[in-house]
Amino acid sequence: MKAIKTHINTSIFILFFTLVTQAQTATANYIISFQGTWSDATHPYPNFPSNAHWSDLVGALHNNIIVFVSPGTLATTGIEDVAERGVNDAFSNEVQNAITAGNASLYIHQPFDAFSPTASASVNVTANSNFPLLSLASMIAPSPDWMIQVNSLSLIDTNGDWKPSIVMDLFPYDAGTEDGDMYEFINPESDPQELIHPLQNIAPFSNAKVGTLTITLVSLSTEDVDAKSPIQIITNSNTKSIQIYNSSRKTIEQIAVYDAIGNLVKQYATPTNEAAKTLTFPTAKSGLYFVKLQSENGIVTKKVLF
Repeated sequence: MKAIKTHINTSIFILFFTLVTQAQTATANYIISFQGTWSDATHPYPNFPSNAHWSDLVGALHNNIIVFVSPGTLATTGIEDVAERGVNDAFSNEVQNAITAGNASLYIHQPFDAFSPTASASVNVTANSNFPLLSLASMIAPSPDWMIQVNSLSLIDTNGDWKPSIVMDLFPYDAGTEDGDMYEFINPESDPQELIHPLQNIAPFSNAKVGTLTITLVSLSTEDVDAKSPIQIITNSNTKSIQIYNSSRKTIEQIAVYDAIGNLVKQYATPTNEAAKTLTFPTAKSGLYFVKLQSENGIVTKKVLF
């Protein structure tokens, strides 16, 4: 009889977990950081440029209908301008057109913190689950048409969850639009235009990376399992806190927080109809949690990430 009881309890939790994890969070807040490591030490070559630097880091959050930059394809006018001159107007227009067409949600543009090949650029973005792909580009300057690129990197994993972190080594690429094999701005156009191709271990580059891309999930903004519910939850992994927004001031009878395996972490049994309520969990370990709210509309369960 005890074995049957255990089986039933396990089944109930598995059903609960399955129902909850099907609700993909609507948006996620990320910090995207690129740290340059390109230098005469990592890429030794005669006449390493004294004015070596990066152009502004540009990119987009988009869906799989559109591709902004991809090795093995021809560079768009926008990517050509970025790679050859570090000019972003045409690329910005390409992203804005994609936004208008419903294929992108955000144009990314972030200057570097110094005029140096080892400078860094960091930007905060809010990703939407309908546009979970990240593309980026920056000119390796001075050069004919050399750049770093990130092509349609998904911020969502195969289970439909936002990835908590991504770390990538980035390597040099040739945009295929200008000839030249030296650190120089002025070069003849490639005729015909070539495909975007890697320059790793091709002079003047060594086999080493030119930088590291780090993408860190800061917080989640979740959707209700019941889409009609007015209650919204936003988490902040830095402060280990949950903000509950109750715009209609419906009475929340009880709030319970569970860890990923169903253990009760904390319970609040005092009814509240506050428009905004913050709960903190300073000792909580990083990971997935579930918030169960019992209100006059019924029970709503949401997943959050610390």
